[in-house]
This record gives sequence, structure tokens and C-alpha cells, in this order.
Amino acid sequence: MFSSNLIRLGGLAAVTAGVLLLILDVWGLLLELLGAYPENFSEEALTTTYTVQSSLWLIGALLLLVAVVGLHARQSEAAGALGLVGFLAALIGTGLLVGFMWANAFIPPTLAAEAPAVLDNEPTRSLAFGFLLSIVVFGLSWALFGVTMLRARVYPRVAAILLIIGALIVIAPLPATGLVIEAALIWLGVTSLREGRAPSTGRVGAETQPRVQ
Repeated sequence: MFSSNLIRLGGLAAVTAGVLLLILDVWGLLLELLGAYPENFSEEALTTTYTVQSSLWLIGALLLLVAVVGLHARQSEAAGALGLVGFLAALIGTGLLVGFMWANAFIPPTLAAEAPAVLDNEPTRSLAFGFLLSIVVFGLSWALFGVTMLRARVYPRVAAILLIIGALIVIAPLPATGLVIEAALIWLGVTSLREGRAPSTGRVGAETQPRVQ
């Protein structure tokens, strides 16, 4: 049985990550619509906006690692073996996302200063494949995690469905595709914070039953 503190911590991480990533998605979408991004990526990577955004994206991804542990903790007994598989898959997918965000935060500014042409040209096939793989695995793994939530019936059904849909949308190469999964994370996190304990699925033991005189 996982502790209620771990469940609450996971819920808080889910809410914080969801809110932070949602703000970043909306922020990025507004900058895109306003045409505020520099024409060349090498120029963008040296701006304060890029530094702040990429750092916050990394923090949000790290919070997701805590969130997935806490969210699984609350449904671990009810979700069974499939729940464990979904949890491990989401943990791996999130780990890949953290690596992607780490690279995005630290590598482009260095290249922009030393070799800007590398950033302004199309990425190599292996690099493009690596980035695509990280996003696809993250999306599919969280969709599977959402399926385990749907089966376990510990979290609100609509929130679990929203998580599945949002995780699949993330795979699409479009701006602000994370809005749905971020909303689902906030909902699931609030649920964990309100409940604060793992629901019991076992029956009352014989030793706790009153004896018949």
C-alpha cells in the first residue's frame, strides 16, 4: 500500500506540471500567431524568451516523473498487472521526454554561439528520428496509462478518456497539442489531492468481523 503522502505529492506534481505546461503551450501559441519568433532558430536560441521557456519545459517534464508515480500509487491495487505495465511505460516515455527537454534547453544555445548553421539547417535523419521517437513513445505510453485508469475506475472516467485523447494528440506535429493532456493532468491531480489515499479493494478480514455470541 502506498502512503497517502506519496499520492498527494503525485497529485500536486500533476497539477503543477499541467498548469505550467498549459501556460507554456498558450504562450508559445501566442508568440507563433504574433510572429514574434526570429526567422532563424540560431537567433531564437540566444534569446531570453527561449532560455525561460526551455527551462520551464524541462521543469514541467521532471514534475511529470513525480506525477506518474503518484497517480499510479492511488490506483495500483485496482489496476493490477496491466496498471503496472502502463505505469512503467509512462515512466519510460516521460524519461525520454525529459531527455528531449534537457537537450532542447542546453544544446541549442551552445550551438547558436559556436555553430549557428547547424541549427538553421535540417536536422540529420538520426537526430530527427530520435526526437520523433521520444514524442511518439511518450504519447503512446501515456495513452496506455490512461487506459489502465479507465479500467481501474479509480479516477473520473471522463478525466481518463481526456488523458487518452490528449496523449494521442501530442504525437501530431502541430503547435499547442498538449492542451488536452495538460487539462487532464490538472483534473487527475486535483482528484488525488482531494482523496489523498489509495482506495481499498480488499474485503474485510475475518478477524475484524464481530463474533456471534
